[in-house]
Amino acid sequence: MGRLLKILLITLFAIIVLLAIAVFVITQVIDPNEFKPEIEKQAQEQANLTLDIQGDLAWQFWPSLGVSLGRTEARIADDEELFAALDEASVSVAVLPLLYGQVEMDGITLAGLDVNLVDGPDGANWEQIGPQTPAEDTATEEEPAAEEDSTSLDIPLTIPKVVVSDGKVRYRNTADGTDIIVEHFNLNAQDVNLDEPFPLQMSLRYQDQSDMRVDMNLDTVLAADIDNNHFVLNPMTLDANIAGATTMPVDVHLEQNLDVNLNEDTVSIKDLLLQAAGTETKGNVDITALTGDMQLSGKLATAPFDANKVLEAIGEAPIETTDSQALSNIALEATLGGEPGSVMASPLTVTLDDSTLRGSAGLASLESGKIVFDLTLDKITLDGYMPPASGETETAAPGGGKTGGTNSLSDAELIPVDTLRPLRVDGKLAIGSLNYDGISASDMKFAVTANNGVLKLTQATGNTLGGSFSANGTLNVAGSTPKISATNKISSVQIQPIAQMALDDDLAKGIFSMSGSYSANGNSEKALMNSAKGNIDLSLADATVRGLNLYDTLVGGVNDMLGQFQGLAAALIPNQESGKLPSPLSEDTKILDLKTKARLDKNVAYLDSLNATLSKGELSGSGWMNILNQDFDLKIGMQSPELGTSKYLQGTTWPLRCEGNLGGSPAKWCGPDKDGFKDIGKQVAANATKDKLKDKFGIEGEGDTTEEILKDAAQKKAKDEINKQLQDGLKKLFN
Repeated sequence: MGRLLKILLITLFAIIVLLAIAVFVITQVIDPNEFKPEIEKQAQEQANLTLDIQGDLAWQFWPSLGVSLGRTEARIADDEELFAALDEASVSVAVLPLLYGQVEMDGITLAGLDVNLVDGPDGANWEQIGPQTPAEDTATEEEPAAEEDSTSLDIPLTIPKVVVSDGKVRYRNTADGTDIIVEHFNLNAQDVNLDEPFPLQMSLRYQDQSDMRVDMNLDTVLAADIDNNHFVLNPMTLDANIAGATTMPVDVHLEQNLDVNLNEDTVSIKDLLLQAAGTETKGNVDITALTGDMQLSGKLATAPFDANKVLEAIGEAPIETTDSQALSNIALEATLGGEPGSVMASPLTVTLDDSTLRGSAGLASLESGKIVFDLTLDKITLDGYMPPASGETETAAPGGGKTGGTNSLSDAELIPVDTLRPLRVDGKLAIGSLNYDGISASDMKFAVTANNGVLKLTQATGNTLGGSFSANGTLNVAGSTPKISATNKISSVQIQPIAQMALDDDLAKGIFSMSGSYSANGNSEKALMNSAKGNIDLSLADATVRGLNLYDTLVGGVNDMLGQFQGLAAALIPNQESGKLPSPLSEDTKILDLKTKARLDKNVAYLDSLNATLSKGELSGSGWMNILNQDFDLKIGMQSPELGTSKYLQGTTWPLRCEGNLGGSPAKWCGPDKDGFKDIGKQVAANATKDKLKDKFGIEGEGDTTEEILKDAAQKKAKDEINKQLQDGLKKLFN
């Protein structure tokens, strides 16, 4: 037994010595650099690559047996531009397992890889890799498969170490200008086995032509089923620093369990945790038909975050609001679903501070990019989200008549037509209650559509200020010039809050209604205003205009007119000892009912008709108002039964002129048309004089002028004298 053991040990030692001698001979006697010409020849013939092996091929003996390759460059055919290069590569196997007839890879290393990919109208450079002449068809008999040699070496299943360091890949597209560089690529995998999960670490930097830069580090355990194209990364941790998309670089942390099955065309993301710029999102997502009509399912939830802190994290200026706590509590919850080829969130819940938005939203078609939504906002108060007051007091716009204010209009492009033309939208939004600047609205409903460059507001309705409103409109950007059309209707709303908000003054109160239709075309403020057209019907009931008393204006004008005809004052106003009408105590005008028709032309609203019934009279008129600078000019005819019982004043239409700016004092807006009042005074004086002459001369009849009355009076006097003379003559004759 001892002799047998001794023989076995001697035999084993002899095998080891022989193997050692063989390895020594291979590594020390055979120079691998002698194979360079053959390697380069095969690369040229089989791959159309011109290899330049600048470094040495070298053997490695202990503790691993392997070969290493130095600096090597590859060019496609005779192209001068470098296609690929590497600084160093090596492959090694463990020595001791060779003694037992096994091959165990010890490691693969690759350093300084540099690949240049170029694509263009004529094709991509990598498409030229491969044999360039078809191989000759040779009839060969199929050789029977060699029987498996039971003594052959085992194929290695595990590679203890795979290392790629400082790699670089550049992709350029000469047609569209794309230029992407992936550099500083490092990969470290341990115990690589395609039958078992193995740990993997990877890092790289991504840059492109838009100055986007991403530094990424990945740490995961990879299970790869190559035969079934099934890859599982569980767990997976990715940290990235993204620069170029925002002012400041953003750190992103991602954790998930990722399952990708390419054969089944599915992706599963479990236990997702995404942290970026102060936000945190968790959830689970399953994707089916990844390369077809993709379909998503799962849930996502974003924890409450402060919008301004997010902006601070990305280097953007905060949103300044009146309420310092506004935008401090934003959150999202979404259940993903929808038909194949869509991405829908239903239900979707978005929290904005004290407001909640619920409903559904998403892409109804990934192919067309159609956006759909049906959302309901419970309540919102907009005041807190408005910019804080600047401290500067707003003043009335400067005057300038009909054309004033146009200099403030911009020629800059206003409507982003290139962005709007491809839009596909079908959406609805309902708002339970909305408050802004003291005005409340409820039961608001909006509906919008967009298709083929035509955007429509098909519904805008709601209740506010005791009344209701509705509107619709169209923006057509399909052609070279955007076109806008709209209609609106306001029914029985309180005008006081509107006037207060628009003019910052408690100017009027009452019940206001209007309807209008408008159109404009162009793509700048100036172009739209210069082309604006419209028609407006407006009414006002049970209203009061504060600081302006038209009856007082009328009385003042009448009294000034009477002052020019002192002799007639007492006769015209018999009940007033002073000979003047008394001024009213009120500083306001009470309007029982007002109706006006207006048309919009460029920046001016022309009041073609204005009719109103006041508490003390009626008025009618016409005029215009510049909607840019708020200048206006109205010519009004006013009648008032309150002027007394004199027949000379009743029924007279008195001309008033109201002009100025809505930002000015209402008390200074209106005054009597002095020339018009003077003409009326002359006529009144003439009528009064005529009546006095008729009374004096006993002439009856209406419609005679003063001259005719005097003529009639003279004729009457002459006739009386003749009759008297005839009577005297007859008396003498008969006596």
